[in-house]
Amino acid sequence: MKIYTGSAAGKKLDDVVDAGMGIMISPSPSFKPRTDFSKTFCAFDNGAFQAWRRGFPFMEKLFWEALEDCYKAGVTLDFIVIPDIVAGGKESLDFSLEFREKHLSTCANLALAVQDGMDPSNVDTYDLIGVSHIFVGGTEQWKWKTAGDWIKFAKKNGKKTHIGRCGTRDGLKTAKLRGADSVDSTSFARNDALGIVEAFRSQMVIRGVEEGNPPPCIKNGVIE
Repeated sequence: MKIYTGSAAGKKLDDVVDAGMGIMISPSPSFKPRTDFSKTFCAFDNGAFQAWRRGFPFMEKLFWEALEDCYKAGVTLDFIVIPDIVAGGKESLDFSLEFREKHLSTCANLALAVQDGMDPSNVDTYDLIGVSHIFVGGTEQWKWKTAGDWIKFAKKNGKKTHIGRCGTRDGLKTAKLRGADSVDSTSFARNDALGIVEAFRSQMVIRGVEEGNPPPCIKNGVIE
């Protein structure tokens, strides 16, 4: 399972690379993508959640500026999250699909964000054109309640699944055992908390998960 964290520089970036982690690039007025991000794998979030959390609308100008900066810096992106509406349900899906049609139709590495109020029956084959990943976003409770269904849906359609905001060891473990392909949390780099990732990986090896043995039981989102 790939693990991405937030933008980092200098020794902090070196620590991220040494930990085998990637960078989730997100639009920011102060922190731009750089050539040294190519030291590791990267993906591109659209910035909608950060804006929503601060009470702002989606900042489309920042989205395009940051995406252009990635291109200029020579950064390869595993996926680009199509702009969405946080916790927006079907309205978010319609918004994302319209944005894709207008602006991102030539991309084949798009991530479709799914949000509160959506379920796999809302998404058809046409909606997945150009989509390589299902990005499970939304509110915390909804995300973990529905993640398993979205992972099954993604696998059935030959797509990968990414779960956003997995900044705790329990979150990492739950995502891993449910079959997510990747996760992210800006907090690992921001809070100098790479040790959480190390502890998670150690526990997975001890339990034999990496060797393909039966995983531990999950009850109410908690691994026993």
